[in-house]
Amino acid sequence: MSNNQPMEIVIVGLGAGGLYSSKSALSYNRKCHVTIIEKRNFDQFSPCGLPFVIEGVVKDFDELKYNVPEVRNRLSKLLFHEVVSVDAERKTVKALDLATSREKEIKYDSLILATGASPIILGVPGAKELAGRGVHFVSDIDNSEALLQAAKSSGKKKAVVVGGGSIGLEIAVGLKKLGLDVAITKRTPSPFPRNLEPSMGSIIIEHLERLGIRVLFGKGIDRINGKHKVESVEIGAENIDCDIVVMAVGMKANARIAELAGAKTERKSVVVNNRMETSVKDVYAVGDLVQTYSRIDGTPVIMQLATSAYRQGMAAGINAAGGNSPYPGALNTFVTVIGGLEIASTGYTLETAKSLGYEAKAFFTKREVKPHYMPDAEEISIGVIVESSTGKILGAQAVGKEGAAWRINLFALAIHGGMTLYDIMDAELAYNPPVSQMYDPVSQVAEIALKRLRLPPKECKKIFFPVN
Repeated sequence: MSNNQPMEIVIVGLGAGGLYSSKSALSYNRKCHVTIIEKRNFDQFSPCGLPFVIEGVVKDFDELKYNVPEVRNRLSKLLFHEVVSVDAERKTVKALDLATSREKEIKYDSLILATGASPIILGVPGAKELAGRGVHFVSDIDNSEALLQAAKSSGKKKAVVVGGGSIGLEIAVGLKKLGLDVAITKRTPSPFPRNLEPSMGSIIIEHLERLGIRVLFGKGIDRINGKHKVESVEIGAENIDCDIVVMAVGMKANARIAELAGAKTERKSVVVNNRMETSVKDVYAVGDLVQTYSRIDGTPVIMQLATSAYRQGMAAGINAAGGNSPYPGALNTFVTVIGGLEIASTGYTLETAKSLGYEAKAFFTKREVKPHYMPDAEEISIGVIVESSTGKILGAQAVGKEGAAWRINLFALAIHGGMTLYDIMDAELAYNPPVSQMYDPVSQVAEIALKRLRLPPKECKKIFFPVN
């Protein structure tokens, strides 16, 4: 790159990570030029909204799409193009125009990979064979639209959802609202095993059953039957009649292009440092394809959330454009809404904390989010995972019809700042009967934890009268 030429940044993938990489690069370096290469024939969509179109909350899939305007001489888009090779020494990528089958070679000074992830197909008999013929996925607009049309035209009106994470549970509720009989299964006995304690998971199971969804957690699927299309599934010793199976068991990193560039991978994800750099000079990676690190203690984690992708993209964009910005690390803060029930968590579960060597304990309580005399007062179950000797907060979880999300956001900020139970007790929170308790469940669970840990009250180390 000469002094008279703009810095050339190539971004592969136009999801949250790719979009925010481009925004931050263009904002940080007014002289850089960004080229985005995207395999889709349209700009961007919100994957998190897919289940809500199926449920009928969002009108149609087009509502999830939005355009990223090109900026003259600064931002170019190559839609319906696929990267087929990377030469990290020459700093070039080759992109295939999927409309014309012509290849284009594009030079870069910095390369940002934001290629996302693809649905995992369980290795059970019938899963691969019947994909697209009754076995469905929910990861993009095309496969989600196929599921919606199949649900509307289903002859049996029976579906089995495989997976107990956000997508699986949201889709199960959506299909139920469309009038299908729905069963949901997974190998582990509790939903969200990486996010929630089993006691919190049991609240979700009871809620799903009240919605009329049959819960078969702890069993998993053994076989999908059918010659030309799905006819039934086998779960344990039971054969369940259905013509729709939704595979929602997680996502695998789209690491092929990173591997072409020579980037190091672990656990099938691309390894990056806290500047979002791969092991290859001037090649960055963000979003669902990377292994990043925990904000709590720096240990490796894989985060596949849009909120992580955009923050990683902001750091990568600045650094690719010549800056020096850190990604602050991941806490795995998430929220989902399942049939009106908010489910949220941040940081470590008790099992994870102990596996990392912490002397940790978990404390839970159930409290009303508003005073009991308010007609719409609802209960929330809330828990905190802490280091036993100090009360340092390592994780938190909340489940309830309202207020779970903002309370977990508060705990996420507390973990980010290295706070303890004492800090939560000191926090001054807003109170008014229509929206909250005077003594909020957040404060209550902190007090319970302090008492059960037998930690002493906070000591007044300096006595003073305020002065002007």
